[in-house]
Amino acid sequence: MKKLTVIAFAVGLLFLIGTDNPLLAQATQDVTFQVDLLAWYDINISQTTITFTDLVPPVQPNPGTATITGDPNPVNVRVFAIVLPSSSLQLTVRANGDLTKGAGSDIPISAISWTVTGSGYQAGTMSTSMDITAGQWTGSIMHWHTGTFTYLFARDYENQEPGSYTATATYTLSSI
Repeated sequence: MKKLTVIAFAVGLLFLIGTDNPLLAQATQDVTFQVDLLAWYDINISQTTITFTDLVPPVQPNPGTATITGDPNPVNVRVFAIVLPSSSLQLTVRANGDLTKGAGSDIPISAISWTVTGSGYQAGTMSTSMDITAGQWTGSIMHWHTGTFTYLFARDYENQEPGSYTATATYTLSSI
């Protein structure tokens, strides 16, 4: 009798499992996953104020010019980016204006230049009219580049009035 009950139970179970049984019907739904990965850019310049302290000119009728090294120097520069593999990475700088002291004459921003160390970084001279490339790199999705900049001021004793002059420049890191 036990065998008959087990067999009847098994047959009943097969009947319930059948595909036409509304008690065991199923529903499905697809889920779409979307992942948005962004390009990332970061610039870190260790000093955001560079000061040039005047040098004593040579005692002569026409003292000429001198190169004044900024303080502090060198300035550490680090760029980091994650970009498309087909992109190149570029660091540019553009001065927001000439060196001004308020009333009086201005000094062209081109009096400030820089030398560099570090792979891909480029020496240059400040400009108000165009972006100057200060670094350029290719060949990777992830970029991590460190270097140093030494800022220089071209002092012209005969044509630059004494005074305290200021200017700002904007560094931009982007893919090209």
